[in-house]
Amino acid sequence: MSTSPGMSTSPGMSTSPGMSTSPGMSINSLEVQTRPGMIGKRKIFVANVPTIATANDIKSPFMFCGTIVNIDVHSQKNIAFIEFSNEHSAATVLTAAKSGVNFTVLGQTVAVREYTSGKGSKSSTQHAPSSVV
Repeated sequence: MSTSPGMSTSPGMSTSPGMSTSPGMSINSLEVQTRPGMIGKRKIFVANVPTIATANDIKSPFMFCGTIVNIDVHSQKNIAFIEFSNEHSAATVLTAAKSGVNFTVLGQTVAVREYTSGKGSKSSTQHAPSSVV
């Protein structure tokens, strides 16, 4: 099996660059359930993002779960917000993270959480959003 840099796999496992899973776990076998609170929520919060990371760097490990319509990078705060085309895609990332999947950006493990409006979700006026379509 060939792997890309930053990707750790075991035989029979399927992952994307920037992701690693526990032995015996398959990303494709995760049972994703959109909770009632996730309805209408297509955005996730990503913390511990390397300061030099671009939207394309951040996109790479999250592409496996669905179409990304926007990535808002706040490099001075080391955070990003990823918006998917649907709720199921956002729920897939959250389910994977809770199941032990580690997401890495430029070799650094990032934390993935459910997006909530409020503190930490306001746009930074110092950096224009980096869009990825």
